[in-house]
Amino acid sequence: MAYAGRLLGRREYAVRELESRLLRKWPKVEQIEQRVSELIQTLQSDGALSDERFAESFIRSRRRRYQGPVKVRAELRQRQVPDSVIEQNLMVFEDEWTTLAATWLSQQSHEPLDFHGRARYYRRLVNRGFTHQQAMDALSKHSKTQT
Repeated sequence: MAYAGRLLGRREYAVRELESRLLRKWPKVEQIEQRVSELIQTLQSDGALSDERFAESFIRSRRRRYQGPVKVRAELRQRQVPDSVIEQNLMVFEDEWTTLAATWLSQQSHEPLDFHGRARYYRRLVNRGFTHQQAMDALSKHSKTQT
């Protein structure tokens, strides 16, 4: 319990992420799966552990890094956060992803882009996790502000 408390004191954890971390800590302890399961249930009922809160915090963190919804969704799935929780938290920012992409682009390039520049920044936006439409809209906004 104390180890889990120290971990949760540092940052939020997804339920499955904390569970696997605890199981790795004591692999040879007898009935560890049952003990960890009981601990996880206790932490959830006390409100100390929540997939919803983890997803919200994680998305905020990734938005500060200018990462798009595709990449954020993939990273949350990797941490075994339920899809319903992921979608619910991503929907909050649905109208803001294109603006985020355009802001990142304006920080990267301060001049008009030619064809090759647009292609290069399109690839970079998609690699950052923005959808095709979000990347194209950001490039369009950038072109309008640079002329």
